[in-house]
Amino acid sequence: MKAPVLKVDTLCKSFGGVHAIRDLSFEVREAEILGLIGPNGSGKSTTVNSLAGIFAITSGKITLGDAQIDGLPEYARVAQGLARTFQTASTFSEFTVREQVLLGSNVTRTSHPLSSVFGIGRKADEDAALEERVAHILEITNLKPVEHARVGTISSAQQRFLMIATALASDPKVILLDEPAAGLVSHERKTLSELIKSIRALGVSVLVIEHHMALIMDVSDRIVVLNFGQKIAEGTPEEIRNNPVVIDAYLGEAA
Repeated sequence: MKAPVLKVDTLCKSFGGVHAIRDLSFEVREAEILGLIGPNGSGKSTTVNSLAGIFAITSGKITLGDAQIDGLPEYARVAQGLARTFQTASTFSEFTVREQVLLGSNVTRTSHPLSSVFGIGRKADEDAALEERVAHILEITNLKPVEHARVGTISSAQQRFLMIATALASDPKVILLDEPAAGLVSHERKTLSELIKSIRALGVSVLVIEHHMALIMDVSDRIVVLNFGQKIAEGTPEEIRNNPVVIDAYLGEAA
């Protein structure tokens, strides 16, 4: 069994008297794709926002590698190796695609926010390594043909892939994908599926939230199922597909 790279231990998050997450524990292992599914309101987005540092947790522990990160701000978690995407595009429309990806690398390189784009304070060997990394990221995300286009001019699907490319540029240990297939058509979902598997092949672990069951079942090594803020099942896609508790709470008999 592969070693865990991200561990969530008895995580709880409350908003006033509402318990959005209760005693949630799971782990994401090295070079693994873990799916996180559940009905609307089950706590999936709250979980991702708690892991990323947008929400302060009520109790519990989040560990990335050997470091406990639940007390760190969002940018510090990215520097530790935890990257994420969002349900809606989060990009700079006037940047070129390449500049947007370069910007994503700045958290692991220097304190100047625009150094990766404009070369402030960089050395020649750093430039060469960065150029090679960005070229590879643009290649695997199918963005090489539009690398010099303004972000605001590319398609919505390409903007989704660009968010993933920007997250990859931070050199993460784990990447959190929050509904990456939203708005994508069939062939675009197939491309996304191949991309997620390519990220795993790079040695990067992936936690993916997605409502599109065909995609989740295709890419995931294991799946965690939430309902009312609690974990109700965990297992392989086949185990989840045939779990009567999951069928009753979420998948339905058609699964």
